[in-house]
Amino acid sequence: MSNFDTGFHKPSLELSLLHAVLNQVDYGLAVVNTETDQVLFANAPAQSALLPANAGNTGLCASNGLLCTRKASDAKALRLALQRTSSGQRTLLQLHEAHSADAVAVMPLSCPGYALLAFAKQQICDTTTVTLFARERGLTSAEGQVLAQVCKGLRPQQIATHQGVQLSTVRTQLRAIRLKTACGSVRTLIEQLSVLPSLAHQLGAQFSAPMETAVALA
Repeated sequence: MSNFDTGFHKPSLELSLLHAVLNQVDYGLAVVNTETDQVLFANAPAQSALLPANAGNTGLCASNGLLCTRKASDAKALRLALQRTSSGQRTLLQLHEAHSADAVAVMPLSCPGYALLAFAKQQICDTTTVTLFARERGLTSAEGQVLAQVCKGLRPQQIATHQGVQLSTVRTQLRAIRLKTACGSVRTLIEQLSVLPSLAHQLGAQFSAPMETAVALA
């Protein structure tokens, strides 16, 4: 699924640029017609999240370009969330089978009849951001790998086991990371990383081209 076919004209340069910009963030963003449930736009992370194969994460998916729920019993909750946007209300939609981290924000847009769906980040510190951060701070390849493991919540002993090294080696690397990043503790380091710009993973070919169909909400 490369794009949702809406039947609208080919996008202008501005819409193509907007599409390219939104594909660079780690948050899934989708625009939905609140009356017809038609998905008019979805950036790459949102398209991935709405694939039927991934519906178990949020309970939402797209079928024939229409937003729907994996379980029929959740359809009422989705319909209510979309209807609330008409009166300017926001909803944090968490269907019964999804974890709290998989909640989806349903928000009104300035254009009546349309709602914005914002999907959760896939991880606190995305891989792309961590890699760039490590490079800019002068971390070695090994230190960068340790940092990535820390961001996943692994303890030093777990990292040592994962990396196949001694615990003392990991502790030495952590000290070096704290010195190079000017962070007094691992907690401070994670806090610093968590507020950095969230970058999407390298886009695959199916998401690299501009959308062939789009609607201008202006």
